Amino acid sequence: MRVAAVKEPARRDIPQYSMQAVFEAVVNAVAHRDYSIAASKIRLHIFSERLEIMSPGSIPNTMTIDTLPLRQVTRNELLTTMLSRCPYETPNIEAKRHYFMERRGEGVPIILTESNKLSGRLPEYRLINDSELLLTIYAAGADQNIRKYDVAQGWIADDFNEPMDEYGRFANDPDYGTPKKEAWEK
Repeated sequence: MRVAAVKEPARRDIPQYSMQAVFEAVVNAVAHRDYSIAASKIRLHIFSERLEIMSPGSIPNTMTIDTLPLRQVTRNELLTTMLSRCPYETPNIEAKRHYFMERRGEGVPIILTESNKLSGRLPEYRLINDSELLLTIYAAGADQNIRKYDVAQGWIADDFNEPMDEYGRFANDPDYGTPKKEAWEK
């Protein structure tokens, strides 16, 4: 996962996705999927500008995409009861939780609110062929002029079309002075 960095005056890291929102989305996918669909799996795909979670099954009961944040319906009562009793501490997520699932109907509103705060875009729910629910969460910084940092790869500039020097600094960054021209012409 990428982490953006801004300087105001000290460095502040901005994650690409809200971990609280992603946690809620994965728990919801596990708890509310349709387990009667044979050979189906929950799938999580990460792209440079979005994260997609596909969960087998349509929306339960009489819910619609529009009513997801407003109503609480449980398809798998036994599983949600177990998840609501299974203790879990979240050391890396801002919101402290005691269990995997709180059963208060706040999962979808948390996903929408936390993702919107970070990326400025509301996540989107879509039904695919009335047999699969797709949640798209947009990455922070996809539309913003923020330097991105990939934890595994170092500084990247793919989204900015801006040259970098041999130290991974942006060529036109006034904070680092003028880099050697030959370093970013490679």
